[in-house]
Amino acid sequence: MIKNRVLIATIILAPLFSLLFCSKNGIPADNVIYLHKQHKTTRSSEAHLNQFSSVGNVILDFYADWCGPCNRMSPIIDTVANVMPGYTFIKINRDHFLDLAKNFKITSIPTLIFLQDGKEIGRYDGGPLTQEKLASLIAKVYRNA
Repeated sequence: MIKNRVLIATIILAPLFSLLFCSKNGIPADNVIYLHKQHKTTRSSEAHLNQFSSVGNVILDFYADWCGPCNRMSPIIDTVANVMPGYTFIKINRDHFLDLAKNFKITSIPTLIFLQDGKEIGRYDGGPLTQEKLASLIAKVYRNA
């Protein structure tokens, strides 16, 4: 009976501890950029995105507020962003940036697009991933680039 309680407690508390320890003590990652509302500028959405995505390793996350799988994936991306400082994560609300969704040929969400110096090197448009699988996918895509 005690073994069962310990096992249940471990299963319940393990994700909580991993979030706390992997997220720099609860401080949000500074390498996550949100494009969630159309900016009131004369620049196009693409020009606005390019100021963040043209150099380095960038991961675009196309999502929507109403998307259940997107909402499950969002905290996982935030956690992975905290432990992978060499990457910039850009979360793009597809409903507010339809031109970017069209340019990147987004047909389902969530969709992750992997960029290296502004060029697409990979894409993932499956369902939510675990932290470990997402980190592994990112490492694999950029290793093979």
